[in-house]
Amino acid sequence: MSFLTKSYVKKKVSDYDHGMAELFNDMEKRWATSFDGTRIAYRVMGEGMPIILSPGVFTTYMFFEPFKSYFSKNHKIILWDYRGHPDSEVPKDLDTITVPNCAKDLKAVMDDAGVETAIHVGFSMGVMTILEFYKLYPKRVLGMVPINGPYGEVFSPSAKVMENITDAFNFMSRNTWLVEWFRPVLVLPINIPIAKKVELNPTMVAQEEMTLYFEYAAKMDWRAGFKALAAMSSYNGEDIIDTINVPTLLICGTKDSWTPKRIADEMHRRIKNSEFTSIPGGSHATPAENPEMINMRIDLFLREHFADQIENWPAKKPGGKKATAKKVAGKKVAGKKRGPGRPKKAAAKKKPASKKAVRVLEPPASAEPLEEALEAAES
Repeated sequence: MSFLTKSYVKKKVSDYDHGMAELFNDMEKRWATSFDGTRIAYRVMGEGMPIILSPGVFTTYMFFEPFKSYFSKNHKIILWDYRGHPDSEVPKDLDTITVPNCAKDLKAVMDDAGVETAIHVGFSMGVMTILEFYKLYPKRVLGMVPINGPYGEVFSPSAKVMENITDAFNFMSRNTWLVEWFRPVLVLPINIPIAKKVELNPTMVAQEEMTLYFEYAAKMDWRAGFKALAAMSSYNGEDIIDTINVPTLLICGTKDSWTPKRIADEMHRRIKNSEFTSIPGGSHATPAENPEMINMRIDLFLREHFADQIENWPAKKPGGKKATAKKVAGKKVAGKKRGPGRPKKAAAKKKPASKKAVRVLEPPASAEPLEEALEAAES
């Protein structure tokens, strides 16, 4: 890769970092240490019943800024990155990039954030992640919202075809130099109109969000990215969907060619008492195309199934004792009851996010995956 090409890619990655900062700097950024020492990046904001978003493979949570803004008023929102995805650490052993290990990373994030149970929202590969998380840690799942994601059979219902695709992704993970020339092509302006012709709904998706997506893919360590695609293509959570007994809302786009509606239909049929909403005209990028409809549908789902928990969160204090509740500024929060003759305290004004004290941590040592990926591709 020439000097000019490298400079162009670095400039687009810098644009991505700036764009993401504008969208998510109101969230506190933290890192959790997972079971094998890999550091996992996540962001958190808000108070109340927690909602955790597990994103897609080869992408992050850039499509979910409207989701964060909508639900953080009444919930603690957690967004996180998979191992090997910016801004998380690339593991020393790339073979540890598997769906079960992503579920263990999610547990590490919850533990670090002090969250025992949560509503789990999964997008694309995030659906597999939350299914596996439910299998491993069912008591830590209050409810599930799978969006545009499969339980398995990602690219084909044929086991032989899937095996060949997995082998191809594993091969590309070991030989990313074969496609490294494509990295600068990803951030050319022509990619967005092409994507609109091939997959995206051209009348619904915002260009700014798709620009962030391509810039993110250019920043990605492709060794880890192809390994994650191999993990996704080899995973099958069919044995899990029949066991789910928590409230579940399935959402899919009617024009999603990556996760066809038939997969969501089958999951809806097999998950007991699940609900199903299809977004007319939605592609695989439905969260970017129609965030308002998704947010309102999830909000309705939460109010129907978790009204008491939302109103009285947390239901219990550590140690098992129920928390008492008092009203402050129109909301119930945990605390002691006001004694007789004791005057009411004025409701404290909520401090702006910029004034909030945050925990400052050092980023992972491999927080510059682009430099490492380019060096690895050239070696």
